[in-house]
Amino acid sequence: MNDGLNPPPLPRQTLADLQTASHLHNLKILFYALAGFHWLAALVFLGFVGIVAFERGMDDGAVLATVYGAVSLLAIGLGFLQLRTARLLGQRSHLAWCRGAAWAAVMAGPLGMALTAYAVYFLRKPEIAALFDRGDHVSV
Repeated sequence: MNDGLNPPPLPRQTLADLQTASHLHNLKILFYALAGFHWLAALVFLGFVGIVAFERGMDDGAVLATVYGAVSLLAIGLGFLQLRTARLLGQRSHLAWCRGAAWAAVMAGPLGMALTAYAVYFLRKPEIAALFDRGDHVSV
């Protein structure tokens, strides 16, 4: 009974529910950070393409510039993949996509490997899968 003077009661959440929500929130933040890291790496490698083209000319440095360009495109693609994953984690939808993107994070080197281990461990838990399955789209 709310008489207007007292606030309504808070919803009852268990410690496990709070920890699950916290893990999803942490994963979301880490995927956003990894996306930013990928885009920063893409800028650095595109800068290397410019340096190689300026220093050696495009005739001598074409192979190296092509490799740096390909790495830049890969980093941009992975950045968009991780950004979409972070958004889906926040919406608690498309669990299969999130699991697949967690495995794709391995390509980011040691940071991606650590994120993959964390994400795969928690995204396989039944209580997290239940949040996705029941359509609970409250933002984390």
